[in-house]
Amino acid sequence: MATVQIHNQDKTPAPKGETPVPAKKATASSPWTLFGKLFLLIFSAVSLWSLATPLMAFPDEPAHTIKAAAVVRGQITIEEGTSFGHGVHVRVPAYIANLHAQDCFKFRQDTAANCAPAIPSDANDEAIGVTSAGSYNPMYYWIVGLPSLLLTGQPALFAMRILSALLSAAFYAAGFTALAQLRQPRVPVLMASLAVTPMVLFLAAGINPNSLEVAATMAAFCGFVVTLDNAHRVRHVLPAVVTVIASTVVLANTRQVSLVWLLCALISGVLLFRGAEIKAAFRNRLVLTGAALTVPGVLLGIYWIYLMLHAPANSGVAPEGIANPQPGVSISRAFLTMVEKAPEFLQQYVGVMGWLDTPVPTAVVMLWSMVFGVAVLLPMLIRPFKTTLGAWAALAMLIFVPAILQASIWKSMGFVWQGRYNLPLVVVLLIAVGMTARRLHFPQSAGAQSVARVFLWSAVFCHLLAFAFVLRRYVVGTFGGGNWHAMINGVQWQPPLSWFLLTLMYLAVMVTAASGLFRFLFPGAVLVQLPRARSRRRDS
Repeated sequence: MATVQIHNQDKTPAPKGETPVPAKKATASSPWTLFGKLFLLIFSAVSLWSLATPLMAFPDEPAHTIKAAAVVRGQITIEEGTSFGHGVHVRVPAYIANLHAQDCFKFRQDTAANCAPAIPSDANDEAIGVTSAGSYNPMYYWIVGLPSLLLTGQPALFAMRILSALLSAAFYAAGFTALAQLRQPRVPVLMASLAVTPMVLFLAAGINPNSLEVAATMAAFCGFVVTLDNAHRVRHVLPAVVTVIASTVVLANTRQVSLVWLLCALISGVLLFRGAEIKAAFRNRLVLTGAALTVPGVLLGIYWIYLMLHAPANSGVAPEGIANPQPGVSISRAFLTMVEKAPEFLQQYVGVMGWLDTPVPTAVVMLWSMVFGVAVLLPMLIRPFKTTLGAWAALAMLIFVPAILQASIWKSMGFVWQGRYNLPLVVVLLIAVGMTARRLHFPQSAGAQSVARVFLWSAVFCHLLAFAFVLRRYVVGTFGGGNWHAMINGVQWQPPLSWFLLTLMYLAVMVTAASGLFRFLFPGAVLVQLPRARSRRRDS
């Protein structure tokens, strides 16, 4: 069994005037042990988002839930005569077919979630449901739809959410486990942690293949760069190779655009390394075997895209209600418009929850705006320039690739792009910046630890604030803001376990995550420093 080792890269003494901190080499641990710990931590955070958010409050969740229930019941392809307007008609249990009635609070921030009608557990008769996800690859839906065969009503829907959260958490954990196998992992792991914005955790909690797409792209990129980083000893990082294989197959069968994100991740990864390392990796038998294992899965995904290109017209490929064809707009104008809008998506990368109707507080956006600013500026300070090509390529692809994709469908569908669609490339960009800076000296002084403590506690606060803000939006509504007192006396809707208990649990998970990251960055140190008691001498 291969082992994970965190190599000590900080051998320089502390600057004069600062307290030196002894650098300790982290103990080796099994990748499976590390994966298990990370999975439990990430799954806990995502599951709490699943419980805290009302049913059908995630983007397009009714359509994807109906699709999952249909696929698991054998309705996989689009049949002639079942497609109308922006939706495909399928046969599912009545309580699932009527889920569109649950979104009474959509785009109404002053409306609490108690407006939604009860979901009957005994409405299992077959009914016609309409889904706008008719052309999506069935793999994700077949897995997520399984609980609807065993349960009914709210328990079935929450179980579908939890199963989706489990899938995403597994790939995020695999990605972080792979990064820990880098020869110099501190900065990449730090940047990967910062890439997990509140929006990333929120999306992972709902029924939507976009969540799995982000997680699998992150895992594929992390596994790929670790494989290249250990090109001459691939056998020692076998878990990373397995991560690339699994992520590639899943991405090929998640959404039609997912293979584009995979290609972008591979391009960025290749540009982070020298030609000799790349050649050594692709001459390795394990790498070649892994690449061969991905071929059937990738071909299956491409075959599904081929089927959908020949599917009946009006098969429901647009997000619900937002298609607005603009045949008079030229491709070049559409492209330039998307490029111009690129900075506007920043807020959606950080957190615009619900149906893009619940932005997180400005303080949360400010923290991650600083992170993105560092991600853009840091490669400018690193020499030689060729070592930063992967980061610059990731930034260029984040700006231009979505613009190309949106421009290609502008005439037929109008402007339908959302910031969450870019999250796979956002994650790749931040990790690529971490890879670019991984050889920089990572200070271990007491001063550096103090700065890290302030920043990590700020991140914990912002994650918690985003969580509590979204809870308030659904528990009492936000009608003008400043109504936090209503969370005590004016509760209109309660999530499972109550909003207060969920918030405390989320705080515990965030503090645990921050503490683990701090110990990783500063072996032997702790995030929470308790003041030492000082003995006082009494004058005799």
